[in-house]
Amino acid sequence: MDKEILSFFNLSQIPFSKEIKTEELHLLPSTEKYLKSLDLLIQTKGIGVMTGKSGTGKSCILRYLKNKLNTGLYKVLYLCHTSTGLLEFYTHLCSILGIEAGSRRAKMFNAIKERILTLNRSNRIHPVLILDEAHLLNNEILQEIRLLTNFEIDSYNALSVIFCGQESFNMKLGLTILESLANSITININVDSLNKDETFSYIEKRISDSGCSNTVFTKNAMNLIHQSSGGILRIINSICNGALYKAFLSKSYSVEVEHVKNVIDR
Repeated sequence: MDKEILSFFNLSQIPFSKEIKTEELHLLPSTEKYLKSLDLLIQTKGIGVMTGKSGTGKSCILRYLKNKLNTGLYKVLYLCHTSTGLLEFYTHLCSILGIEAGSRRAKMFNAIKERILTLNRSNRIHPVLILDEAHLLNNEILQEIRLLTNFEIDSYNALSVIFCGQESFNMKLGLTILESLANSITININVDSLNKDETFSYIEKRISDSGCSNTVFTKNAMNLIHQSSGGILRIINSICNGALYKAFLSKSYSVEVEHVKNVIDR
């Protein structure tokens, strides 16, 4: 069926799939703003937090960031195994650093810190630790991460850390036991849903990047998509995919309000 839809709308690929190459992602004005903040965080070698509702595009921002960092200057350490215990967390971190994991926390802790220092001083590479789904991290791990960033009696920044998760993570940082970590955060980014203009721009760009030069979604249809989705990217993608399918079934070369209504009313 996908091939028939692509042929019908003269598309080279499914426009609203999550399997879009990073270089083909649409750089919206709000995304540029978030990336500038993350650039500043990395340049200053700090600890930052990026939070937002589920589906607002935080993962896309992280993909942009990882893609644009010079691999000769930075080493991105990405972890999404956040609902784990401390030893498992260290095991995952050892693995991405190329360190043999052990059974003792202290041994792995020291090996990780030594590896980070070696990257900085011998290889001139600054590690950037990205912790996705950070709201699932337990307090013990969060306390350990603060200790991992402490080099030379807290006088040398050898590791940048980006916590990325849902808004509840900021509430967790208000706990007294995490005060030291909260006080170390230098940049806090809140990823908002798209405004109306960005929603329109996103939909039109995804269609054109998928090989179609025609206007597929009418403005009224896009307006309803924005209203129904609240500007949340994941929901926009879902509605757009469904509306394309409804338009195809009705043999319409444009997605109209009625097609969008059929999706959101189901």
